[in-house]
Amino acid sequence: MVPTFLESELFDIWVRIVNDKYDAIGHFSKNISSNILENLNDRTDDFRLGDGFETTTNTVFSTLLARQASLAEGLAESPLTWNGHIAPLVLRSMIDLLITFRWIVCSPTERSTEYVNYGLGMEKLLVSHYQSLLANGEDDTDDDRELAKRVAEANLAWIESQQFQMFVAVNLGSWTGMSVRKMCEETGSQDLYKFAYTPYSSATHNMWNHVGKWNAKFCRNPMHKQHMVGQIIDAWPVVDFMYRACKYYEQTLIEFDRFYDFESSVIPPTACFEESVGPLAEVWNAPEGAESDDEAGP
Repeated sequence: MVPTFLESELFDIWVRIVNDKYDAIGHFSKNISSNILENLNDRTDDFRLGDGFETTTNTVFSTLLARQASLAEGLAESPLTWNGHIAPLVLRSMIDLLITFRWIVCSPTERSTEYVNYGLGMEKLLVSHYQSLLANGEDDTDDDRELAKRVAEANLAWIESQQFQMFVAVNLGSWTGMSVRKMCEETGSQDLYKFAYTPYSSATHNMWNHVGKWNAKFCRNPMHKQHMVGQIIDAWPVVDFMYRACKYYEQTLIEFDRFYDFESSVIPPTACFEESVGPLAEVWNAPEGAESDDEAGP
């Protein structure tokens, strides 16, 4: 009897190749994630940097750094997101944070306070929306009203853990008072704006110059005047997206270290990427059916 594909030696080879590739992705992801956390912990585990009286500035820089690390780590630990559909959303957020960090550094005391106050004001506005919902939402179910009440109370408690909510101002405009382009001009980040912030914003806002590349293909029927139909472009893994995350995280680390005159002994994220991507590429790009050195015969 002729063996089926599932019973054949070819199937065993295919399974081994697939397993090797996914194992390589796992090792690569783990190395990058560990380095991201190591760089963060080196700077925040026993935070004694800067002027001890500048609590708001220190709080903002420390937490922004942690936020950047969480975004980079989240991407590293989710290899299936290394595609043009998801990764640009994370990278756009990381770029936005880097721009914000650089802009606050230009006037840290004033701008870190403005940053915090704006966030508290936005939370106070959200609480007021929930309170209005509770006062006017007669058609809501009891469960909906109870949920809205709990969210409002929790958010209000978070605000008042930092400042009496009666003294919190609500600013409906931009907290910086200027556009992102102007912020980049002020901080010397024009290239970051032109070549990173703007392109990835197209993904965030679902613009045609992103959707047309990643979610469209030309119809095969020549009678349909070359119209396009929607599809999900399957291009994976695009490891360059992970390199970009390491790069933007590292640039934030550089700004942090420069501000606090801090020297770290931990390997930078991009260097970790360069060390880790070689073994991944070797396994991923190996010809199908090629035997490893351990499995090769004499």
